[in-house]
Amino acid sequence: MHDDDQIEEFMGELYDKFYPQVMDGLERMKEGDVHSGIENLSRPLHTIKGVTGFMGGFEVASGFTHKVESFLKKIQAGDVALDDAVTSAAITSVNMIFQVIEQIRDTGSGPQGEMDEVLARISELSEPKGQSKVVVEEGVRLSVVDGVIVASVVMSRVHLPAQKQMLLDVLQKQGAGVPLVLDFSGVLSVSSSVWDALEPFAEKFPVHVAGMQPFVGGLFHSWGYGAIFTVHPSVEAFFGQDKAGGGDA
Repeated sequence: MHDDDQIEEFMGELYDKFYPQVMDGLERMKEGDVHSGIENLSRPLHTIKGVTGFMGGFEVASGFTHKVESFLKKIQAGDVALDDAVTSAAITSVNMIFQVIEQIRDTGSGPQGEMDEVLARISELSEPKGQSKVVVEEGVRLSVVDGVIVASVVMSRVHLPAQKQMLLDVLQKQGAGVPLVLDFSGVLSVSSSVWDALEPFAEKFPVHVAGMQPFVGGLFHSWGYGAIFTVHPSVEAFFGQDKAGGGDA
């Protein structure tokens, strides 16, 4: 079980430090500035998820927060079409995190029924509303520069399962220890689920991300992916000079 002193210390930090940040983010969302609101929510929620994951008895709160985070990431990346119902569900789910933590502290378990209702709602809103047929040709172009594989993403947006699979196919074929640079300079937006899917490969070989445009980089950094992948302003910057060309991989 958890330690009472540890709980009190966490609860103090929760309401003194994180709660004001979360409330500011929610107010922005209520005022219609949803993306800015989510940006403000990302850091405190990420920390709350991590801390509760290490506190005995609070793992349920960590899992719930993780699912709320995933929903917010989908909104921010444009994977979920923004409307009043989505905004309302996002605000409700974030508020529920604090209720879950408080009830675990007071009773030892979370409000499972209410949690299930919230998660069912955000899951429903996350479902695609229609089938889209998209044909992607030459989505990733490969080259080799000084023994380093450069994978240039030539899709303007990377959101659909088929698009994500193209990147996964590239990484799955690479040998352990061989550096790989993902060039996102031509990409306008990337779903957070893409980074989640690529994360395991960073444990097998060096994965570098180069050339992210502002919106892509903003989402990437706000959810902490910079701690997983090495970031460079461009492919040229990775090599320290202008040599992004090379032979075909």
